[in-house]
Amino acid sequence: MRVMRTFLLVMIILGLTQALAYEPVHTAPQAVTMIVSNPYCVQDVETAGSCLINLRYFSASTSDSSFSHIEIAINGKVRANMSGFFENSAYLTGPMLGNGLKVACGGKNISGIPDMGRQYVVTLSGFATGSSPVVDSANVTCPYYQRKTYLPVLMK
Repeated sequence: MRVMRTFLLVMIILGLTQALAYEPVHTAPQAVTMIVSNPYCVQDVETAGSCLINLRYFSASTSDSSFSHIEIAINGKVRANMSGFFENSAYLTGPMLGNGLKVACGGKNISGIPDMGRQYVVTLSGFATGSSPVVDSANVTCPYYQRKTYLPVLMK
């Protein structure tokens, strides 16, 4: 009886080993490759006290169609999102954001940097289905608001 139990236990272990040895191999999800320009900040000439954060280009791609979307966040809040449908890349240019993403300029030396305004953390993320996002971030310092009103120059 003991021999029979031992024999059955050995057979079960061998059977499980054989069954698990032939699991299908799954390919690893493709990582996202990103190319970005440095974000920058300029004063908005149309709105007093406002600045615009912009970038020249933002490109993200994968080698297959697992690409999901890209996001631009400022201080942790998503401000722009670009999604695709069975695409393998996305390309965002500055003009696609209009004049830029509006933020407050802040007063002189508010960020601790002499003669500058507020500082923001701009986070650029690229996402692919089934993998972790690729994230790049940069600190962007805006010019301070000088409390001056600029009027257009009219010429006759």
